[in-house]
Amino acid sequence: MTPLIFRSLCLSAVLILPSCIRNVSPPIRKIASQLVVEGWITTDAPPYTIKLSYSGQFSNAYLVPENLYISDARVVLRDDRGDSSICPWISGGTYQSADSNFVGTVGRTYTLSITLSSGKNYVSKPEKISPVPAIDSLTVFYDSSYIIDVRPSQFILSAHSPDPAGVQNYYRWTADGYVPRKSSGGPCSISSPPCGLTCTCFALCEQFTSNDEINVLSDQFIDGKEIIQPVFYSPIYWFGIHYLEVRQYSLTKAAFTFWEAYLDQTNRTGSILDPLPAPLLGNVYNPVDSSDIALGLFSASATSSAKIIITPEFLQQYWLLDIGAAFIPLGDCHMDFANSLPDDIAPLGWSGADSIVLH
Repeated sequence: MTPLIFRSLCLSAVLILPSCIRNVSPPIRKIASQLVVEGWITTDAPPYTIKLSYSGQFSNAYLVPENLYISDARVVLRDDRGDSSICPWISGGTYQSADSNFVGTVGRTYTLSITLSSGKNYVSKPEKISPVPAIDSLTVFYDSSYIIDVRPSQFILSAHSPDPAGVQNYYRWTADGYVPRKSSGGPCSISSPPCGLTCTCFALCEQFTSNDEINVLSDQFIDGKEIIQPVFYSPIYWFGIHYLEVRQYSLTKAAFTFWEAYLDQTNRTGSILDPLPAPLLGNVYNPVDSSDIALGLFSASATSSAKIIITPEFLQQYWLLDIGAAFIPLGDCHMDFANSLPDDIAPLGWSGADSIVLH
């Protein structure tokens, strides 16, 4: 039999074989909803925010379905001296402390108490506020790299702080601020000065932005040395001033361990050798049922903050247009970018902040 005839017979056999494919509808595993807690008390001025919801099916952590929010619980913050502050419901699943005299204090221990409408109670394990060193300074590095249509070039902001020697310390950082944005602009008002056919207004603004990443550190290998921690990546969309603020928090060992586990699960590469993800059980539990543990965390922290104003004077327009054109939309800058301020008005609270001019 020739090879050609053999291949033809094999093809014919394949074509006449009945299909072996059938639809399968595997059962979807359903897990009972669990209480989810997110909140902390700090040495900053109140109010302090506690967020409550139930676990469930949703596709985006920032878009929790309304039916999963808890709006009818009784939430109370307490310290080890017997003082307390009720936290009334505000909106969604958000509660805020109401007593302006109930302020987080270094050395004090705090607990959270939650009573659901079903009558079920939850309490947190005690969290003691440890001191946190002050931020000595903030430094800025210009990162000229960029990813087309994803991010432009950026400033990398780092916090410098002395770590106390001989004591195990755990830290967390958050950062936010205003960065300059540009749009094509909109039509000018009648009161605007004449500028011919080239006149456009409302093309520049300062947009509020924040760092949502979990940024934690243990001083296990740097005890007593200077901490130099990258804390914010400020994108450079256009010319203008960057107003940035960094907050440094102390953490208990339990809180640090929780965030380490969170980062371990969210940063996995997806290898088949990875361990299976486990629920991120926190420190809030049902005192009459030790197996009923809420997801999430309640923590207590001391804080230190620092602000900086960055004025870049070295940027070239051709460079910004080349890498940032995808980030310059049509229309009014304020309409295009939420939480924005006029370009010629500095945000409140930055008076007296350190300022750096980059040439």
